[in-house]
Amino acid sequence: MAETSLSVSSRRSCLPTELLREIVHYYAHIISWRDPEKARQSYKPQWADYQPLTLASKVLRQLSLETWFEVYYAQSPEDLVNTWPEFNTWTKELHCVELGTDLHVRPVQWNLQAFRRLRKLRVDFDPSQSNAMLLMRFDHPRPIASHLQELEVHDVSWPSPMVVRLVSEAFPALRVLKLAQDLVWCSLCNTCRFATFKDHPPPEIMYEKTVGLPLTVAYGLGGLTSLSNNDALWSGECDACMDMMFPSWDGFQAEWVQKKKNMERPPSLKCVHWRFRHKDVADIAVDLEEMESPSGQEEEDDEDDT
Repeated sequence: MAETSLSVSSRRSCLPTELLREIVHYYAHIISWRDPEKARQSYKPQWADYQPLTLASKVLRQLSLETWFEVYYAQSPEDLVNTWPEFNTWTKELHCVELGTDLHVRPVQWNLQAFRRLRKLRVDFDPSQSNAMLLMRFDHPRPIASHLQELEVHDVSWPSPMVVRLVSEAFPALRVLKLAQDLVWCSLCNTCRFATFKDHPPPEIMYEKTVGLPLTVAYGLGGLTSLSNNDALWSGECDACMDMMFPSWDGFQAEWVQKKKNMERPPSLKCVHWRFRHKDVADIAVDLEEMESPSGQEEEDDEDDT
């Protein structure tokens, strides 16, 4: 009798699955994470951090697997071909590393059809390669396009309006768009440039329902333009165009700002954030050499990206 009462009492003291799930999620957030700003590397916690939970009980093992696979890291399109059946309910964020080039497009596409609960897609390109057209390799976006709310793209080699058009057409329901790269598109001279300013820009500038795109861009000093007084609502214009056109043409600034408000962007995008990271002059020279020099590209290809 006493043994039966103890057994009933033990069963009643078990925590409900919903509470255990919250505990596992909390644990996942407090354990050490890798730097999400490092491109082409997984920022998930290591599986070893989850292993103690998997050994505690069958329920905790299941919950740990679900939490671990909420972010899925794929290093090639083949990684998505034979996924576990549970991924379509577990995975909410997909992190893809695309090291290819526009010049040699592989036949296998990034097929996203299995990830029906996807909320965020992150794509990391190789900055030493010509890669602007590779967003088209993300095949079959329509099954997930209606609920994909966030897209993050790192190191597009030529971030022209064509890239924005591809994003707008493939993912019309985006609420958050983040682009991180070294070059930025100037809509005045229609080229990609390295941004230079007279002084350090603020860490972030934000526009509500207006111009530009949310970007993290590299910048250097030595230019003539300052963003301290950002009356022109800077959205990527290069230093040469800003210096030549804005002071000399009467009424040009107001006309240009009004035109930028009507530029193409994903229709659900509500807020634009520009973030800036300063780069050393030596690093800038190397980056630009590699973008322009075939020999520099070959040397980069021989290195191990990991």
